[in-house]
Amino acid sequence: MRKLDLNESVGTLIALTAKSQERLAEIEMKKQLGLTPAQWKVILVLNITDGLTQKEIAEKISIDGSTLVPVLDKMEKEGLVERRADAKDRRNNRIFLTRKSESTVDSITSIIIQLRKKVYSGIPESEIDSAKNVVKSMMKNIESELNKIKTSKGNMS
Repeated sequence: MRKLDLNESVGTLIALTAKSQERLAEIEMKKQLGLTPAQWKVILVLNITDGLTQKEIAEKISIDGSTLVPVLDKMEKEGLVERRADAKDRRNNRIFLTRKSESTVDSITSIIIQLRKKVYSGIPESEIDSAKNVVKSMMKNIESELNKIKTSKGNMS
């Protein structure tokens, strides 16, 4: 029986590295800003695209929509976000950053930049660029395979 050595799997190493880096960021955000992982991720997502629905935010930060509701309730209470009825569909709320959370974006960004410097310490820029290129190529190949699967499923119906 053949066995996979997951410790030598590029995909496994990427996943473990990403989880570790995220955990490091979570610890620093809590320590320096008092923000939970979901809170700082919501702020970053809304900083990129303000006025998303709860469902869109949940998808972007990879959490269940029902888990997001109490997070947004707390953030709204703390003055970090504001819910507004969707002009096109009043059943939906759109979530917006407040001035208070906008000022937090710079702090979150600074923490992430500081952590990246620590994580990339001792690694030449050229190797970091190579790693990015390899991962982008892997992502492109994965998307290609997923598209083939979607296409073949469509042909089977």
